[in-house]
Amino acid sequence: MADEARRYIDRIQEIVAQFSASQGEALARAAALAADAVAAGGVLHHFDTGHMKQEPIRRAGGLLALNHLELEVEVEHALPAGRTPRLSPLEQRYFYDREELAELLLAKSHLEKGDVLIQVSNSGKEPFTVGVGLGAQERGVRVIALTSVEFSRSLEARYSSGNRLFEIADAVIDMGAPPGDGILEVEGIATPVGASSGVMTAVALWALTCEVVGALVERGITPSIWRSVNLPDGFEFNRAQQARYAERGI
Repeated sequence: MADEARRYIDRIQEIVAQFSASQGEALARAAALAADAVAAGGVLHHFDTGHMKQEPIRRAGGLLALNHLELEVEVEHALPAGRTPRLSPLEQRYFYDREELAELLLAKSHLEKGDVLIQVSNSGKEPFTVGVGLGAQERGVRVIALTSVEFSRSLEARYSSGNRLFEIADAVIDMGAPPGDGILEVEGIATPVGASSGVMTAVALWALTCEVVGALVERGITPSIWRSVNLPDGFEFNRAQQARYAERGI
């Protein structure tokens, strides 16, 4: 294996090991919150403003009962002749700095009192992200945050109240991605290479999913789980699970 690839994998393994050693209680607390909500008739929701927003949705081993929430904002405006763009394409699509959009998302969502929102944000600093969490809590929804606390603490909060996601959530799972996200210093490159947050988002989400399933089973609740469609009985199994979920809601 090439040296840089091995160095990256070694560093990721260190972060995963630290997560495993430090987040057991946080995972158990968050899973209990989620399982208690489901046992009382509540619903689980998933909201991620990052690059892994579809990771736990309709995936083998995942919960049918995890309801994905997303806001899409697109501004279409042809550039007039003779004018220079004020924003790059990335900046044009970036709306997480808009605090007021949180209320729009929540007003058009199906969140209800007694539900749980699993909210993923590596930095946890943006006004939109924090606004969604606070607005959900105002509606009686508990918030589980998956965020990188050290990274978040190193950044200035941009929400009007001065809060970051880890400071307002009902339960916090620290994904442990370092400030800046990149983890590999390469000679001659001005910024660290190799993001860590995507890997750690997946690790944290699936660790939490497994813990939630265990907590539900402890409460006498057997949740519906997706099976890989690549297995011979995948589609048949999932049809049965979907029918079961439609009837039971879990």
